[in-house]
Amino acid sequence: MPFVTVNGIKHHYLQEGHGPDVVLIHGMGGNLSFWHANKALASLKNDFRVTVYDMRSHGYSDFVTSGFTSRDLAGDLAALMDAIGVQKAFVAGHSLGGLVALHAAHLFPAKVAGLMLVEGNIPALRHLINLDEWKYRQQREQMLANIDPNLPDLLKGRDIFYLEYRLKNLKASNSDPDLSQFGLRKGMSLKAKKVLRLLDETTVKTEIREIAGLTEEVIKTVSQPTLALYGQFSPLIPVCNYLHDHLPHCTRVVIPEACHLFPARMPDNFIKGLSDFLYQQTMEEQKEARYAAR
Repeated sequence: MPFVTVNGIKHHYLQEGHGPDVVLIHGMGGNLSFWHANKALASLKNDFRVTVYDMRSHGYSDFVTSGFTSRDLAGDLAALMDAIGVQKAFVAGHSLGGLVALHAAHLFPAKVAGLMLVEGNIPALRHLINLDEWKYRQQREQMLANIDPNLPDLLKGRDIFYLEYRLKNLKASNSDPDLSQFGLRKGMSLKAKKVLRLLDETTVKTEIREIAGLTEEVIKTVSQPTLALYGQFSPLIPVCNYLHDHLPHCTRVVIPEACHLFPARMPDNFIKGLSDFLYQQTMEEQKEARYAAR
């Protein structure tokens, strides 16, 4: 189980495969097992060198109580890449991971060959989301009510509090399949305790909402080839559309009948979207390299 210390924090990571570099970043409350569960690592390692890692205070990485802005986490990513010999990579992230990837593309453009923003939730674009106008809100609230009649009022559109609620109501013997979407394993209450510690003892809930320098004006300057991969039923569709309309080289793909957590629930659709983009971009790079060599 390899570790590397960057920015004073020991990070757990895994690297497999050969080829162009790809780095995958999990979301808040998850860990690198997310990329095992949705088959991304197994699918991509045949053609790419794939690196996955646990962000600070997640998984087996060191637990710290602060430093969770997208700027901080992008700095961890860049330092980790340097430490393990990844000079430049295509970077994909889910939810918070997508935000980190986008910020890294701005701060460290020479390190990011391309971006894959999977349900990326971006603080500077939060004003675009109006849950009262979200046409799939009723279906979502019905789903939550089927779990617990109190959940729709308790949650009010914020998945982070849904996660916290579900974890705090777990019993040690519970086997809750919904928690697998957060990288948690069936019956493993210790992992639930880890996520609760993250929520209760750190600044993560406030810091991940900070713009931290990644303003709308800055976002528009990100010029790397970008995939905006979102689910049809996601409340973040306005963010997806904004990225497509304002980034100079952004491809938009919307997965039908998919929600925010579709990489875990619809892995085949997720892998196809990711792979199609990666293969297209690497083929373009090879063409450019052959042309430059003439």
